[in-house]
Amino acid sequence: MFPRQIHEQIYFWSLVLLAVSLPLSIFFTSVFQIVLMVNWVAEAQYGEKWQRFKSDRALWLFLSLFGMHLLGMLWTTDMAYGLKDIRIKLPLLVLPLVIGTSVPLLRRQTDLILHFFTGAVCVASLASALALTGLLPFEINGYRDISLFISYIRFALMIVFATGVIVYFLFFSGLRLPLFLRWFYIVNLIWLPLFLLALKSLSGIAIFIILMYLLLLRLTFRIRKVSIRFMVFIFALIIPLVSAGYVGYVVKRFYTTELIVPEEVDRLTAEGNAYLNLTERKEIENGHFVWMYVCRDELEREWNRVSGVDFNGMTKNGNSIQETLLRYMTSKGLRKDAEGFSRLTQKDIQAVENGIANYIYHKKFSLYPRVYEIIWEIHRVRLGYSPNDKSIIQRWLYLEAGRTIAAENFWIGVGTGDIYKAFKTYYENTNSPLNENRRRRAHNQYLTFLIDFGIFGFIICMAAIIGPVFMKKRWDSYMAVVFLLIMGLSMLNEDTIETSAGVTPFALFYMMFIFGPHYRWLEDG
Repeated sequence: MFPRQIHEQIYFWSLVLLAVSLPLSIFFTSVFQIVLMVNWVAEAQYGEKWQRFKSDRALWLFLSLFGMHLLGMLWTTDMAYGLKDIRIKLPLLVLPLVIGTSVPLLRRQTDLILHFFTGAVCVASLASALALTGLLPFEINGYRDISLFISYIRFALMIVFATGVIVYFLFFSGLRLPLFLRWFYIVNLIWLPLFLLALKSLSGIAIFIILMYLLLLRLTFRIRKVSIRFMVFIFALIIPLVSAGYVGYVVKRFYTTELIVPEEVDRLTAEGNAYLNLTERKEIENGHFVWMYVCRDELEREWNRVSGVDFNGMTKNGNSIQETLLRYMTSKGLRKDAEGFSRLTQKDIQAVENGIANYIYHKKFSLYPRVYEIIWEIHRVRLGYSPNDKSIIQRWLYLEAGRTIAAENFWIGVGTGDIYKAFKTYYENTNSPLNENRRRRAHNQYLTFLIDFGIFGFIICMAAIIGPVFMKKRWDSYMAVVFLLIMGLSMLNEDTIETSAGVTPFALFYMMFIFGPHYRWLEDG
């Protein structure tokens, strides 16, 4: 249709815009994949493309990942769900086919794609930060709402990868970056990790810590002075100990509670009303017992006097105002009476109305509230409360369900389309305590492969992902190693390639780094 040079420019800039759209718009990630495919067809040059395809066995192997999903349709019974899954996985066909058979990208082109991608991640994080501070008209009811454009978990992975890209260009590439780009990267090397803390994606934070730890170890071998290298190495060894110590500190702090002596417990409020003191109830917030020193009548009167939300009503996130208020006041060490209520500020009242049950959750750039929340969830379930809306406990139940289903379908799996039906049947047959809207899949990509395709299909999927790395000799490529480390770790805790927001960046960057230019590490010393 156009001269070949025009098609090549359309191809390159479509890749740039696809990378830019990843953190900003799921819709446009689909649009630019369509543009890439249409341009690929219109360009023709089928003879060249066939020769590239025919001669690249690594490409065949990677395409077998999509092929396995097609093969799995042969023994599925839910064709509608299977076709939906095939549609979601189309990037595993389109991007390898287009990138793998087109004119190979030059190093400067892939560099530019990475620069644009990192810039887009920065823009998305800034927009989210502005929304978080109320400067953009988006409603933020919790940390899951902070990511404005895509799933906060997928966005967290992009932040981690963008940080890895920045580290490469600043410390490993050996390139003389333009001054504005160098400063842009320096600023974002500080900003993106801080925003990741605000995002409170534990999987993202954990992967970030592991990645930065490994990169720090790698950097130590580039330090020429032995004494400095030794000090940095010791510092790197201390990091895991500090991390473990921090978690231990939070756990100990959570379970360090106030001393309650039944004979010394006050029975009446300052107004002379009776307290409700349930010493047998063990719910705690910041070391204080929720069901001690509770005077419901005084609380109801004082709350309805200052709030437009009825005391017997619900918070914005669907929880009980009463329970949220009790927890919030307990977290501040206040007695749940009129005197204690008088110490709450208007900010506290609004927090309760929004469903914030502990004042520490106001801390946007602190990891402590998220770790505390996990311990609190586990503590509540141990007390016999429902596991619903407790993300960590739910994930454990998802894994239990997944392991059972995989064991029952070990050899060939349930097929591409029957995974939803298999989980639905499991939850019903076991009378799962999870609510209908909380009964989800395994949240582990490796387990999902095993459930879908059985042990033989699982081996094919893993060979499709790992094999090309060795066939293309990319085991010593910085970008390939960093990208695959992030993806591999995320697959332990997520169905990483089961959504459009996950499968598209996986397919795009896999093709760029395994089949594209080699991003070598600098020589030691």
